[in-house]
Amino acid sequence: MIRTTSNQPRRTRLTLSTERPEPSVVRITAHGEVDASNAAELREYVFRHATDCRNLVLDLREVTFFSSAGFAALRNIDIRCGDTNVIWTLQCGSIVSRVVDLCDPHQTMQQTRD
Repeated sequence: MIRTTSNQPRRTRLTLSTERPEPSVVRITAHGEVDASNAAELREYVFRHATDCRNLVLDLREVTFFSSAGFAALRNIDIRCGDTNVIWTLQCGSIVSRVVDLCDPHQTMQQTRD
C-alpha cells in the first residue's frame, strides 16, 4: 500500500459576516481566501446585504490570499456603490492592499490600511 501525504497547507475557505452598527450602515467582514473560485460569491454577498444602506464598510483585513479576481469583484462593488450613491470604505491589510495597488495604479479605489 502506498500512501501519499501532502505538505501543502489546506486552503482556507471564504467566510463572510454582516453587521449593522447603525440602520444605514452595513459592515461586511471577510475571512480566508478570495480567488477565482469565490470572488463572485464575495461580490454577490455584498450586493445582497448592502442593498438598503447609505454607508458600506468592507473589511478585508483578515483575508489571507487575494487574487486579481478579487480585485475585479471590488471594482464591480465600487461601480455599484457609485451608481446607488452608497459611500463605501475598503479596509484592508497588506495582502489585499498589494493587489489593489498593482491593479489600480492610479488609486481610484479608496482604501484604509492596517
